[in-house]
Amino acid sequence: SKTGLKHIGLMRLEGIIARSNRHPLHYEKMNQLHQYKQLLEEGLRKIAPYFDSIWIRTSDIRTDEFSSLEGAPAQEINPMLGFHGIRFSLKHPQILLAELEAIKTTAQMYPSKKFGVMFPQIITLEEVKQSKIYYERVKTANMEFGVMIETPAAVQIIEDITEEVSFISFGTNDLTQFTLAVDRGEDSVQYLYNELHPAIFSQIKKVIE
Repeated sequence: SKTGLKHIGLMRLEGIIARSNRHPLHYEKMNQLHQYKQLLEEGLRKIAPYFDSIWIRTSDIRTDEFSSLEGAPAQEINPMLGFHGIRFSLKHPQILLAELEAIKTTAQMYPSKKFGVMFPQIITLEEVKQSKIYYERVKTANMEFGVMIETPAAVQIIEDITEEVSFISFGTNDLTQFTLAVDRGEDSVQYLYNELHPAIFSQIKKVIE
């Protein structure tokens, strides 16, 4: 509230999740997803009063992140290219629905505010359509459906994606690493990581057009 800002362009759920010291998989395994939903609701309710619109990303936790959380899975060989984002959510739909229900409850509590819901790491149109099915189950009049454009695959099928969504959000960190084949988490190749590379601007241009 001190900044005077009225909109949040990207709200990550991971900050709320980490404060519980439990991975979403823990809640699922223990049949406690109602507690997961409540955790997210409480976190969102602390933020929502201060803004007119919030664009919320469903969870995207790589296996190299928050590995200390209870119930966290083993780290993959290459977490950046692994089981996270929408591919994780669609394999664990009850976790996804708990997140969407938490957003719905918050949206209902503040009907004059806008809540965008966006899904990360999209690479296929089928992922968009499947995500939309879950979104449609919880949507309210003040919610909008969108996806993150952060993979070259999403860029290449953007015409089809735009038929399904109300908005898109660029994820240039991942778009850069996937386009340049440079792991943004690897120190030895950071000199090659360049978000101003012409290939990145070319993809952004295509999506905007």
